[in-house]
Formats: sequence, C-alpha cells, structure tokens
Amino acid sequence: MKTMESINLIWRRPGCRGGRATLIGRGLKVKFIVADYLDEDHYPSPETIAQRYAATLPQVYAALAYYYENQPEIDEEIAADHRFNDLLNTQGPDAAVASLPPPVELDEPTIESLQLISRDTDRHHGSPCVDGTSVRVADVVVAWRYREKYPERIAEKYDLSLGQVFGALAYYHERPTEIDAEIEYERYLKERREAGLVPV
Repeated sequence: MKTMESINLIWRRPGCRGGRATLIGRGLKVKFIVADYLDEDHYPSPETIAQRYAATLPQVYAALAYYYENQPEIDEEIAADHRFNDLLNTQGPDAAVASLPPPVELDEPTIESLQLISRDTDRHHGSPCVDGTSVRVADVVVAWRYREKYPERIAEKYDLSLGQVFGALAYYHERPTEIDAEIEYERYLKERREAGLVPV
C-alpha cells in the first residue's frame, strides 16, 4: 500500500508578506533563500543560508524544493525585486512602489505541502522513496554525503528533478534518525556479507 509523506514547511498567510510563500514559523519568504542559493559570486551552502536566516536545514531544503517545483513563481518574485531596486535608484520611490505586484488574495492560511516522497509496503520494505521512482531517500542521502555532493549531479545520476532531490534532503533533515539507521543497517549487512557471515 502506498502512502504520501508530506513536507509541510512552506505556507502563505493572508496579510503576511503579500501572501507569498514563506517558511512556517519564520515569515521568511522563499525567494530570499533561493536568491542566496543562486548567488553565483558566493555559492553559499544550505548550512550557511540556514545560519544567516536563523532557519532550520529542513526549511532551507524545503524552500529550494519548492522553488524547483514552482520556478516561474519565485523567479518572477526575484525579478520584481530587481525592478523595484532599479526604479528606486533611477526614478524614485513612487515609481518603485508602483511596480510592485499586487498581493496574493487569500481567505485563510494555506500550507504549500510538497508531495515528493512516498512509502510503498511493496517496494523497498516501505522505505521512503522519491515518489514515482524506486530511488530511496537513503540513496539520495548517501550520494549527497559521500559521493556526488552536488544536487545537480545527484539529479542526473538518478534521473530526478532538482525539486525531487531537495525534497528528499528536506525529508531527511526532518527525520535524520530513521534514515541514518537505515543507512547504518545496510552498511552493517554489507560488512557481514563481505566477511562471509551472512548469505550474499
């Protein structure tokens, strides 16, 4: 039986930040994390970004997953900021304010649930996987920790989108004990097989 594992770290609230996507509990717009991450002059790590904004790693990875799943929306928010700054410097505050997009109309808070991870009792013993694939969250974590390092390379290796890779890392950082235990158990079994203590 398949069940979805939601990542609920992004939301929108009426009257808050123009109804734009923000981190739950922080009110920090997703666009700020994305703009920092895409800064080609510095290439800050998610850990650095988390420290800068007093955010958690799951929140930072969820913000990046949200971006790659909703790229046109966040790209337009970032472009609107650039327009605002350009107009502020060239035509003054009235023109800059007039260029701002209207707020998103909301009646109530809305969780932007990322449906990127699922469990299926008929696949990998129910281990959490990137939905629609046989790639486990543990596989992404091992690649990120020991091999590929860069999300783009992990996406290429496993034929995933960047949203899926960052979603898996957000999921892991919310539940590290479970995934680390799975990784350690597999390492233990591998060592015992190599020592001839269990059947291959």
